[in-house]
Amino acid sequence: MPKIPLPQADLSPERIQLSLRLRLDPLRGLNPDRLVTDLDQFRLGFFRNIALTWDAMERRDDRLQAVAAKRKKSVARHGWEILATDASPDAQRQKAVLESFYNRLTATTALEPDESGGMSLLLRQMMDAVGKRYAVHEIVWRANPHAGPGESALGARFVFCPLWWFEGRRGRVRYLANEMAVDGADLEPNGWLVTVGDGIMEACSVAYMFKHLPLRDWLAYSGKFGFPGLLAETPAPKDSPEWEAMVEAVRDFSNDWAAVVNEGAKLTLVEAGGSGAAPFQPLVQMMNEAMTVLWRGGDLGTASRKQAVGATLQESETDILDLDDAQLMGETLTNQVSRFVLQYHFGDAPQLAYLKIRTAEKTHVIADLQVDQFLLQAGAPLGVQAALERYNRSRPADGEALLQPPGVAQPPQTETKTQP
Repeated sequence: MPKIPLPQADLSPERIQLSLRLRLDPLRGLNPDRLVTDLDQFRLGFFRNIALTWDAMERRDDRLQAVAAKRKKSVARHGWEILATDASPDAQRQKAVLESFYNRLTATTALEPDESGGMSLLLRQMMDAVGKRYAVHEIVWRANPHAGPGESALGARFVFCPLWWFEGRRGRVRYLANEMAVDGADLEPNGWLVTVGDGIMEACSVAYMFKHLPLRDWLAYSGKFGFPGLLAETPAPKDSPEWEAMVEAVRDFSNDWAAVVNEGAKLTLVEAGGSGAAPFQPLVQMMNEAMTVLWRGGDLGTASRKQAVGATLQESETDILDLDDAQLMGETLTNQVSRFVLQYHFGDAPQLAYLKIRTAEKTHVIADLQVDQFLLQAGAPLGVQAALERYNRSRPADGEALLQPPGVAQPPQTETKTQP
């Protein structure tokens, strides 16, 4: 039985309060030069500055807030299941233990302890790696001496830690003991869950910058030229009663849109104009579409308005991302969590059960059925377990009633009669 590692992260109220206090606004004064510097530092293993910036971008940008949340939630909405590699008793025992473990785990957030949940929350937190490259959980293991037959004698609480608590200057993610530390400590084996994803916020942060620069210019332009200016002309000498009357008229006109002036005076509305359309809106829209493509695989709303074929193709791209996310989450948990749980219960026995994250129902089921039917008629061997996974179906439990094809006689039903 492997040894349960002790918690390594400092989750004391003092550490959390200090981390929250030092989380200043990273977007204030952000410019392209500083962004490039922070991105370069991230590649060198210094995570803090850009991790804080990415976190603020995801929370404050309207497009990022929408598309990132959809991508993170999509992997958790179809549920999960434990599959056995065969029908042997050993495989079924491992399956029962893993089902018990994953049904009972809890997940929370280091900086927001009020956030709590189970497997669904854990998957959404792990999906943070898609944006920020890494998502790190400390695993607080606990033994359950009162576990019954078929139940897991091991439980766990997964604590989602902010990325700025870590550094990667030596290639691997390492824990920083405090906010001022530069050199981290190696993560305790089996004490952490590290999810590694694409890290698309590196590209999204560039799109964010080139969206908000023209957006600021657009707001400044609107504030300056959104209302027409007023130019008044009068032949009266300066500071004369007629001049003062014109000044008063301009003041009244600009406030109430009504004025009375001396004969010969002239009022002209001055408006900003140009030879072409301002470039602000196209730039902002272009960056919004870039963020959507990065997170969701395509701007479905735009494509569907243009042509149905484009919408279908981009819908397929989104399906590819959902499938890849589900496989990444399942493989990460199987390699870093399930194996330890099974070793704790069964020692060095071969792993015969694994976690599978379900995905959306297939949209081309008819085509898959036709392919399978052709292969069966051609004599090609098809595995039952592989076929069940392909159609998102689980293997029935021992003794469970089975569906029968039409024309097959149903087993006789036995009735128990009570003697008077």
